[in-house]
Amino acid sequence: MLKLSNLKIDPEFSAQILPLSFEELQQLEMNMIRDGKLTDPIIVWNKTILDGHNRYNILRKHSFIEYEIKEMEFSSHQEALIWICNHQLGRRNLTPERRKYLIGKRYEMEKQVSQNRGNQYTSAKKDATDQNDPCQNKSGSHVTRQRIANETGTSEGYVQRAEKYMNGVEAADEAAPGAREEILNGKIKAADREICAIAKAPKEQRSEIVAELRKPKSERDKQLASSTKSPSVKVESFDDDGSRFLIGISKKVQGHKRALTESDQKALKKSVEASADHSIHIAAIEGAYDAFIENWELTFREYPDLLTGPENWKQIEKYSDNLQRYLEFIRSKHLKMLESQRQGG
Repeated sequence: MLKLSNLKIDPEFSAQILPLSFEELQQLEMNMIRDGKLTDPIIVWNKTILDGHNRYNILRKHSFIEYEIKEMEFSSHQEALIWICNHQLGRRNLTPERRKYLIGKRYEMEKQVSQNRGNQYTSAKKDATDQNDPCQNKSGSHVTRQRIANETGTSEGYVQRAEKYMNGVEAADEAAPGAREEILNGKIKAADREICAIAKAPKEQRSEIVAELRKPKSERDKQLASSTKSPSVKVESFDDDGSRFLIGISKKVQGHKRALTESDQKALKKSVEASADHSIHIAAIEGAYDAFIENWELTFREYPDLLTGPENWKQIEKYSDNLQRYLEFIRSKHLKMLESQRQGG
């Protein structure tokens, strides 16, 4: 039987857990002292805590409190992380940023599990069963994304973008410890493309990018607007799903300011050309669509009475009708523009 002294904490595991506020932590400790026992067990795998980090720390302070340890069985570190992500996704008080991060983390871990299984199959003698395994074909990632999307009420595209977002968050935290929580709790207010771009930036520039994102958005917008008028700005370009994200950072290079180099100018030209084919704008529309579906599904799943209360439904119908009218307006505008082009031609 495991004892408290046998347990370990894995930093990657604990990083997926929604931290409690000071008040919540105090309340938890008071409840545990009052009851003299845990109402929920500490869940572990391979002596490592998966759920119950706060309870574990409180138990170490108050040895009289009774506790229970529940052991889980997994084949790998990745499978344990998948369980943690799923468990956290079941919480109701997640920010949209944290939910997206957890979905991205789960997708990355599931891909690794599939890859590991695929490697095992490759090294072993293949039979008919192996050849039919989804891990053996290129559609494995697609199947995984589709399944996660169905289980989380999102879309396949959302899951794919969530992984990029998660990579950006982790790159930010590696460059500037503490940035992960600032992003996930909404303290750092940044667009998804800005977060995704961090993972694609050179490592030596990431801490500077995070420092910029830590500034108020109004200040960042003002700096970016003024930087586009200055010839002494270094423009970094990062690829993200075929779009370009530009970060203008005024900085000194070798003790003096410099103008745009030829490579900088090419990067800027490429960015402008990328926006000309509207790939950026289509991606933005797709992201807005995914966010709309995700937010409505999440709200209705957590508050199903919204669909039954007459007054609530009246409000929902109003917004639904407004949305439908707007889409009809866009369709009408599209047809008028086509007709105008034909007449002009």
